[in-house]
Amino acid sequence: MQDLPLILAAPLMAAMIWTDLRHMRIPNMLVGAVALLGIGCAILGLMPDLGMRLIAGGAVFVAGLGLFAIGTMGGGDVKMLAVLVPLIPPEALPSFAVLLSATMLAGVLLLTGARRVAGGPESAWVSLRATGRYPLGLSIATAAMILPLAI
Repeated sequence: MQDLPLILAAPLMAAMIWTDLRHMRIPNMLVGAVALLGIGCAILGLMPDLGMRLIAGGAVFVAGLGLFAIGTMGGGDVKMLAVLVPLIPPEALPSFAVLLSATMLAGVLLLTGARRVAGGPESAWVSLRATGRYPLGLSIATAAMILPLAI
């Protein structure tokens, strides 16, 4: 039951992977949908430790703002992490952090290979054209979809 909010978010995470790979953007509408899902789950009592979850989301938002300010993270990534983290049970946050790190490493390696094979200026996929940038939504969503399997 504690992983139900993340399971319900899986289709939204799949959409985030698509949009971030295709356009290197996480639409505000998608961020809003995850936020509404979180509000719905809170109203239904699926997140009994809501205070801790909101504190974690706020802390992630503040840290993300700092990373955004120095150009390390995109604004969509910051907003999505801030609304996604409350869906994660507090005791699973360390596991999510490890999964996020692992999916970032795997994503960078896979995207580097894909850029060599199918990338270049003529690619319709922005993530395959953009060198020196990484669509972090890919890792955020992948970690969020894998986490319920480990909870």
